Amino acid sequence: MHKINKRKNTRSQTWPDTQATIKVADAYGRSTRSYLTITGVVQNLGANGFFLETDEIVPVPAMTDIIIDFDPVSESSALTVRASGETVHLSKGGIGIRFTSIDLGKLQKCIIAKMNKLGEEAKYKATVV
Repeated sequence: MHKINKRKNTRSQTWPDTQATIKVADAYGRSTRSYLTITGVVQNLGANGFFLETDEIVPVPAMTDIIIDFDPVSESSALTVRASGETVHLSKGGIGIRFTSIDLGKLQKCIIAKMNKLGEEAKYKATVV
């Protein structure tokens, strides 16, 4: 059976160490001010959203605050972008999130900075060997 892709924009696979942390209101909690904070691996990413690999269960739909970190080890702000979004899909493997607000220029700069960092690391490894 052929699966129909409903997306208007494409998404691309990210680097395996790209993480995101989302903060979403816990609709299942006892308090209306209760929040879930979930960190997982970003499987794919596009201008309109991303898929976060996690085993956590979150409400759908729900508004969320997002931090995408392209290099969690470095803790560099040049490799981190903040956004707002809405959970739109929950599956066994994770959560689909649509951006409601993101600075696409900052996202692009983060991706370029990650590519440059990997390029520099590759050059260094080539000269050491």
